Amino acid sequence: MNKLESALHYAQLGYSVLPMNGKQPLIKFANTPPLTVAQVKYYWSKYPDANIALRTVDFFVVDVDTKQAHGKDGMKSIKDLPKGVILPTRTQRTASGGFQMFYKKPNQHMKQIIGLLSGVDIKAHPNNYVLVPPSTTEKGTYQWFNADAPIKEPSATLLKMIANYQAPINKHHPLNNPKNDWSKHHKGKKWTGIVLDNLVKGAPQGQRNDYMTRLCGQMIHAGADDNTIWLLLQYTNSFNSPPLENKELEKILSSIIREEIGKS
Repeated sequence: MNKLESALHYAQLGYSVLPMNGKQPLIKFANTPPLTVAQVKYYWSKYPDANIALRTVDFFVVDVDTKQAHGKDGMKSIKDLPKGVILPTRTQRTASGGFQMFYKKPNQHMKQIIGLLSGVDIKAHPNNYVLVPPSTTEKGTYQWFNADAPIKEPSATLLKMIANYQAPINKHHPLNNPKNDWSKHHKGKKWTGIVLDNLVKGAPQGQRNDYMTRLCGQMIHAGADDNTIWLLLQYTNSFNSPPLENKELEKILSSIIREEIGKS
């Protein structure tokens, strides 16, 4: 099947389909209904080479990095889990060589987690998405391992791991030093004050992207302009351990701005 036929197939199966320029959405979609069949035909007639993404509305994805492609061995993390935590389900190989396992979502409020395990993320927000076959990027092609396999229910243990996940605390930060009594400064703290506090907290490796993404969204919500946000993101990044590359910050800012525009 070509990309139009594939997009129609996914839409007819009930998925929320998005046309993509590489990995970037070609349309505003946040908090909108799924595209109809007529809309899918329209967008892929307009963008015949568009990649296909599915929003993680009714399913979530266990996203597994590889040592070769990403520097973290997510497969080892998966294999080290007790038997039965990760159940067989529909799975694809990503263009960069990673793996993504699709599971039915028990509710719309699942946590989206960067670093559930080393090299393992959870993609679950209704406005998030994953590319699917026959999408391609400069790194390669997305391929199903078992295209006819159903998307299964996750194990209770996996759901418990996700529900109980807590981001690691940066023990070296003075805000987390028990010798410092900061409680008096938090009485009656306004929301803007909390955002300002977040500018200098920093995050450890594995949590940096999620931390910077949330902070970027908070600053946009507070009404800061794009240039201010960019300067503050660079400042905040200096507190990360280690700092992200500037190109990663640019991706975060661009993505959140597009998402916020889509909400308006």
